[in-house]
Amino acid sequence: MPEQTPPQWTRETNWRQGSVLPPEAVTRFGLSNAVDPEATCLVVVTHDCDLANDNLDAEPNVEVIAGRTVEAPNGNFTWAKAPRTIHYPVVRDGALVHIELTATGKQHISKSDLAPFEPDSRFHLEGSTLSVLRSWLGSRYNRAAFPDTFVRRMDSTKANSKLAKVLESHGTCISFVYFDLDEGQCIERGDGDAYQLSIVLVFHPGDDPEIAADKADEAADAVREAVGSRLAAETHIVLKTCFAISEDDVPVSKVRVLTQWRIEHMTLRADEEQLGPPYV
Repeated sequence: MPEQTPPQWTRETNWRQGSVLPPEAVTRFGLSNAVDPEATCLVVVTHDCDLANDNLDAEPNVEVIAGRTVEAPNGNFTWAKAPRTIHYPVVRDGALVHIELTATGKQHISKSDLAPFEPDSRFHLEGSTLSVLRSWLGSRYNRAAFPDTFVRRMDSTKANSKLAKVLESHGTCISFVYFDLDEGQCIERGDGDAYQLSIVLVFHPGDDPEIAADKADEAADAVREAVGSRLAAETHIVLKTCFAISEDDVPVSKVRVLTQWRIEHMTLRADEEQLGPPYV
C-alpha cells in the first residue's frame, strides 16, 4: 500500500485569526492553560495574511495563545481595555461563552504540524468581536503613556485601583475608558501644581441603546463616587467630571485630546505591578 502524503499548508487553509484548535490538536501539541487545563482554549492569533502565506521559509509558524473559557467576564478585561488580558464572547455549540487570553501566553506551532487539522467548528466568532481581539493584540505595542508624576499621584490615592474595581462589576458595557488630562497635554507637574482630570466612559450601544446608556450612566456614577472620594481630600489631581457617551456620539475633535486608559499603570517607565488575572 503506497505511503500517504501528509497534508501540506496551502493558501486555501481554513485557519483564520481567532480560530480555535480542536481537542485532538490540543492533545497533539501538548499545550494547555496553566491555571485551568480542563478549560483550555487554544486560539490562533496570527494575522490572516500571514496564515495564507504558504512560503514556509518566510512564515513557518502559527502563533497561538493557550487561553481558557471562563464562566463570566470580568469587566476590566472586556472590550480590550487591558493590554495584558482580554475576555471576549464566542458562541460554542449554540451557547454563549467567554474566552480569556493573556498576552504573555503566546506559543508557536509549525504550519506543517498544524496542516492535518481543521479549526474547531463548535466555535463561532462574530466579526465585531474579532475586531476587538485584533485591537487587543496590537494594544500591547501601541498604547499611550501618562506622565510619571500623574501615575504616582493616582497610585498614592489608590484612585486607579478604585476605578479598576468599579469597572470589574460595571465595565462589561464600557468599550473604552478615556482620560482627558489637561486637555491632552503630557506634563510632569511639580508639587502644588494640580492635574485637571476628566474621565470619559464610552459604551457600545448594542441592540438597545437606551438600556446600554442607562447601564453606562450607572457606571459613570459609580466611578465618579469611587474615584472622587479618593481625590476629594487631595489637591494634586482634580476630578472635574466623569460621564458616559455612546460610541456613535464621540466626535473626532474630542478624541484628539483624549488618552485611552487601559486599566493599568500607563507610565513612561515600567512599574512593578500590572493589572492582570488573579494568578499573574
